[in-house]
Amino acid sequence: MKIKNIAILTSGGDCQGMNTAINIIVRVAIERNYNVFGIMRGFRGLFEDDFVVLDNKKIANISSLGGTILKTSRFVEFKQDSIVKKCAVILKKNKIDVLIVIGGDGSYKGALALAKEGIKVICIPGTIDNDLRYTNRCLGFDTAVNNACQYIENVKQTMDSMSRGVVFEVMGRECGDIALYSAISTACDYLAVPEKPITENEFVKQVKLSIKQKNKPPMVVIAEKMFDVVALSQRLSRETNIEFKYSIVGYIQRGGSPSVADKALATQFGVRTIELIEKGIFNKAVGYKDGKIFEVDLDKVFNSDYDFDYDLLNIFYQLNSHKKQ
Repeated sequence: MKIKNIAILTSGGDCQGMNTAINIIVRVAIERNYNVFGIMRGFRGLFEDDFVVLDNKKIANISSLGGTILKTSRFVEFKQDSIVKKCAVILKKNKIDVLIVIGGDGSYKGALALAKEGIKVICIPGTIDNDLRYTNRCLGFDTAVNNACQYIENVKQTMDSMSRGVVFEVMGRECGDIALYSAISTACDYLAVPEKPITENEFVKQVKLSIKQKNKPPMVVIAEKMFDVVALSQRLSRETNIEFKYSIVGYIQRGGSPSVADKALATQFGVRTIELIEKGIFNKAVGYKDGKIFEVDLDKVFNSDYDFDYDLLNIFYQLNSHKKQ
């Protein structure tokens, strides 16, 4: 079957680089005589049949914008078979030959559900959490780490001036990549990530050790969901005789213009996606590993081994005089 109409949706949490990918896909697709449509607000917009035509005028100058011009949402109802079937019917009614989904693991599961209904799909990893195991890098991760580092560096300066300790909480869900890269890049004193589980008691013990070794109020980074940062900072204040503050880095990590690295990655993902379509290769997810762009069967994405950088984690421990884990 000759491919004529391509649709793009962005789903789940927004991230930097989504707009760059949209820009590249539209430009390359139009150059190769495809019609391109955008689906507003992710799978919710698909369910509501909310399609727009995308052309070069609509995507001009969007590559440096954060977020997504197609908007996004979380649509938990998409887990229902009846909803998936209706969305497949809507895609066919609109004569969409290929659906491109940009998002994280939940978005991939939605795309896989549509593939099982006979829809041709290709997925692009877009999540600051960097928690899709099959790829080393997802869109938004590099920018999120840079944003977190800038935030931490600024807060560190005022905390150091006041001789206070501080507990930073960064995003990542069940993945500690943002915490690891931001902690080592800002020379923080201690770190807690879910890939190396630690109890609160042991964490407090290690922070006390850091204080003893360095003789200064420590700056510590924890991945979200590890501990209650409010209670933890209060406990550290009580048990160390140092005033501790807490700082939840928050949505600043997801905002702002994408970094050069994220723009380059989005460009590579976008071009490879159109190349796959031209070759008649579908139901794939593109990814990045060892400096190269590749694709993998969509149904194998969730069975990939977790490639957390334990070597970098051990370097962090060594730099901070902690015993190698």
